[in-house]
Amino acid sequence: MVTKLKNLIINDSKAKFILLLLLFLLVSILFEAVYDLNNNFSYNINCYYKEFALPYFYFFGTPVHLSKAELEFVCIGIILSSFLLTILCFTLYKKNKQTKVKFLENVISLFSKVKIELTLILTLVLLTVRFHAFTSNKMFYNTNLIIYNFIIISIVYIIYENIKYNNYNLKDMSITYVFFSNLLSMYNKKTINKKLAIVFLISIVVQAIIQYLVLIFFMYIYYADAIAIVILFTLVNTVFHFYIYNFLSVKFNYINNISKNIKNIENGNLKYKLEVIGDDEISTLAKSINNITGGLETAVDANIKNERMKAELITNVSHDLKTPLTSILSYVDMLKNNDFDRETINDYINILDKKSQRLKLLIDDIFEASKLSSGDVEFNITKTDIRELLIQSIVEFEDKIQNSSLDFIIETPEYAVFTMIDGKKTWRVFENLICNILKYSMPNTRVYIDMFIKEENIILTFKNISNDKLNLKPEELIERFRRGDISRKTDGSGLGLSIAQNIIELENAHMEIIIDADLFKVMLTFRRVN
Repeated sequence: MVTKLKNLIINDSKAKFILLLLLFLLVSILFEAVYDLNNNFSYNINCYYKEFALPYFYFFGTPVHLSKAELEFVCIGIILSSFLLTILCFTLYKKNKQTKVKFLENVISLFSKVKIELTLILTLVLLTVRFHAFTSNKMFYNTNLIIYNFIIISIVYIIYENIKYNNYNLKDMSITYVFFSNLLSMYNKKTINKKLAIVFLISIVVQAIIQYLVLIFFMYIYYADAIAIVILFTLVNTVFHFYIYNFLSVKFNYINNISKNIKNIENGNLKYKLEVIGDDEISTLAKSINNITGGLETAVDANIKNERMKAELITNVSHDLKTPLTSILSYVDMLKNNDFDRETINDYINILDKKSQRLKLLIDDIFEASKLSSGDVEFNITKTDIRELLIQSIVEFEDKIQNSSLDFIIETPEYAVFTMIDGKKTWRVFENLICNILKYSMPNTRVYIDMFIKEENIILTFKNISNDKLNLKPEELIERFRRGDISRKTDGSGLGLSIAQNIIELENAHMEIIIDADLFKVMLTFRRVN
């Protein structure tokens, strides 16, 4: 029987948990019974009462009226029995010490996340409440005190197990240690956190003085209440100070982090981005710095791109100027060194004229593109009927359109459409776009030129099917002297789209190129005026 009972209790998690609770309860009863025996029988209580109602926690039932001798005998019996039961429970608990209780482990794990000061403050509050209950309690009626004892012993046990769980590393468990370590660390650094450390050290000293004065004041009123009030005052102030400290510490550390990491940007790493935390003035500052570095990075990339474009411009200009010049020099040399008939000479002169015109066109376009790119050009912005200007531009090319195999489909409003532009410069844009269509469109295809009103904007679209594969991106076509390999077989400088875009931008309008397979589309957007 004993063996079965032993096997039932040993290595059983439920038994261990129940034994632990019984142990805490028995220790609580033993403490109160010993206190009653030591204090409540120290004077002749029969002078006041002939008999006493035994508190119900002894028998867990209706109080029994007993004389002093009977009460003392029962009290001694309770002490002995609770002591023996305590020894028994403790022995059985030691046998079960290695048994794991999942609920207890979860509670200890939960408390391990709570700083030890908070559990100590909770214990101190319970001790204060227990002391207050003790001062207002009748003799032998100790039920509330036993409950408080039970809770306090349980918390002390959890604190002890929590310390063991953390390998007795009180530094990591203590928020006070971390707090003062951070304060000292911040004080020793020449940062904004040093001011924070000084302020909090002064605040802690002032708080201690105020608590002492409050304690002295209330000691004259009631001792128990004085301790309770000071503890409550300390608890509230501690929580408040720690909250303010953590809040400001996070902000100041964030400022220091920005100050430290901004050196990466100072050293030329424009791709480095500051971490944005929260949504306040500091995070806004970090965003602004990131935006500035982003803008600088864009500017640097644009500058690098411009330098690359300049190199390409020199290469391509040299190539495009060299071709007609070489031809001119060749024909001039042939005319000088050979005796041709009049007809051949006239043919060569015509060729020289075409090459010269080609060279002049190239130089004029380079000059115009350069002026537009630098903004060194005057614009005569006036209120202009852009619909009429477009129609005139198309009419100028009527002969070439008729001689081509392209089918031009033009859709415009039936009324005048006004915008603020330079008529001559915009006519040049239309001229360049129509010339490109005539040069690079696939034969026997349709060309669409549309104008329509969308809200307060005037939209013009030029759409055609390319005769050759479009091997460049839209943004590359805009770059000066960037042309596809096929386009170099045609006359032109390769600056038409670049000139057109510069004119449009200087008129505060917008130009967009869209490529969809062989479909080439240019969309111009102007602001409509009444």
